[in-house]
Amino acid sequence: MTRCRCKDCPECNRGGRRSVVRGVAAAAAVGAVLAVASHAGGHHHGLHGVLDSVPKPPSPSALPAGIGTSRLAWAKAFLREIPEPVTTCNKAAVVAWETAEGGGFGNQATGDPLDLNPSPSAPWPGHHVIGAWAFPTPRIGLAYTVKTVRNYPGILAALHQGNDAQNVANQIEASPWATSHYHWSLTAAC
Repeated sequence: MTRCRCKDCPECNRGGRRSVVRGVAAAAAVGAVLAVASHAGGHHHGLHGVLDSVPKPPSPSALPAGIGTSRLAWAKAFLREIPEPVTTCNKAAVVAWETAEGGGFGNQATGDPLDLNPSPSAPWPGHHVIGAWAFPTPRIGLAYTVKTVRNYPGILAALHQGNDAQNVANQIEASPWATSHYHWSLTAAC
């Protein structure tokens, strides 16, 4: 995965507005494999050119109920759907990530706690809002967030260990999820 070069990115240099991750999709004989190969913008999120054109995620009716009630409920559902261990450490890390992003609860980025931001013309359900995407329901937002995070192997590897919330936070910071890298101040403890 190529590191972000925000100093050269016109989308990241527009008054701090969030932009999108640019990437390519590669197909393997055994199955389709998505590879994010170029850039994560602003405070990121979404995969313009990658997820804008991939098949839709699983039916929202197959996802757990109650995920829009709190950051913790969403974190548990998120971890189950990836799937990664639903441990105290992982829940703490995901809640810290949601809090840092600020989306999904009581703002315009409905159903989008991690502030995904595909291109405004993405064929996703919902609509573009400033710096993020608003999904029609938290269940649909969860499905698209899971599909997106599966393209971040460092974050997934830390979650897979399940026993170090700060390591998960460090992997989130080091990833191209947000070009701010959360100012290297994302913390989580368990």
